[in-house]
Amino acid sequence: MQYKFRETAVGTVATIESFAAGPAAPLVHFAHATGMCAALYRPLFDRLTPHVNVVASDSRGHGSTPLEADPADMTSWATYADDLAALLAVLPVPPVLILAGHSMGATVSMECAARMPGTVRAVVMAEPAFVAFAAAADWNPARPGGNPLAEQALRRRAVWPSRYAIRAAYDGRGVFASWPDGALDAYLDGGLRDRDDGQVELACAPAWESATFAAVSPRLEAAVTGWRGGLTVLHGTERSTVNPTDAAAIAALPGVTVTRFDGVDHFLPLHRTAELADAILGFA
Repeated sequence: MQYKFRETAVGTVATIESFAAGPAAPLVHFAHATGMCAALYRPLFDRLTPHVNVVASDSRGHGSTPLEADPADMTSWATYADDLAALLAVLPVPPVLILAGHSMGATVSMECAARMPGTVRAVVMAEPAFVAFAAAADWNPARPGGNPLAEQALRRRAVWPSRYAIRAAYDGRGVFASWPDGALDAYLDGGLRDRDDGQVELACAPAWESATFAAVSPRLEAAVTGWRGGLTVLHGTERSTVNPTDAAAIAALPGVTVTRFDGVDHFLPLHRTAELADAILGFA
């Protein structure tokens, strides 16, 4: 996998890429979760690259992508779908295109694919984040207390004296408590930026992360019900973004596979890497 910068219609996008499988191989694009970065999912890409070409991008306001990220402008995940569509437009045209992602990246991948009928063969969503179907019609992200994740992100510390300091603070705590060995270091490698004063800062600024959480999509139901390509959804049961009612509704759609992993939390791609890779390769 190589780090690259791709010039697109919306600006420069940072990617991790491998085209070692050759020009006749399918292409998989993988989109990361809110606040994360492409580098976190390297173990997944290592399982995919012998068989398919892989591009994983840092979303606007995340990782090494330098696209403008003004929190006041983040009102819809359609911004991320626009960015993904612009990136796909400059990649080599593959015989088969598969979009996959985790959390926000899963939902954005699905909504982007829905715009491109006939171009994307399949979508694989791991723990997609979205407004529950029953609440989507009346969703109001501005209501007080409506999004605890957005409020929590806004309180996150952005600047740290060193990489050692932030690693020591994060290791074994909060969402990182369940992460396997190496995952935290991968996240910090791709998710921190060095400052001129010798300190480090989160590449995803707390205000941008908060705005992204607040803009969570209420449109996933329309995207999946109108989709005519392949679709697989993988979700856990601990702090999952997929409730049982919506999982059943998606599973009832023709040609859709929904797999539940009991005891697995929202960071399913880190815990069930092999199963996620198999789901993606199943469409290749």
